[in-house]
Amino acid sequence: MRGPITSPTFVIARVHPSLVGGPALVHVDAYRLGGFAELDDLDLDTSLEGSVTVVEWGHGLAEDLSEDRLELVLEGDEVRTVGVLAHGARWRDVDLSTLGAVA
Repeated sequence: MRGPITSPTFVIARVHPSLVGGPALVHVDAYRLGGFAELDDLDLDTSLEGSVTVVEWGHGLAEDLSEDRLELVLEGDEVRTVGVLAHGARWRDVDLSTLGAVA
């Protein structure tokens, strides 16, 4: 990475190329999107295979991008906890318990 990852709030999506030959990070802020059609307009499906795609505020919008995905669930006000929900065959036999995975 080239430095700190900042929220793409004003541009909706930002691509952070890898500096070491790894996959690019595609960071999307879906908070201001009006629905799946606007998310689909970003053509994220064209880069899913060769990048790591993070969709903030994507609940209810981004589930159809890929059957194989990890969903991070943040809970709590004063103390935040993070749960990891695994979806799809890719994650079926992966032990995510060290990440605080929830069933």
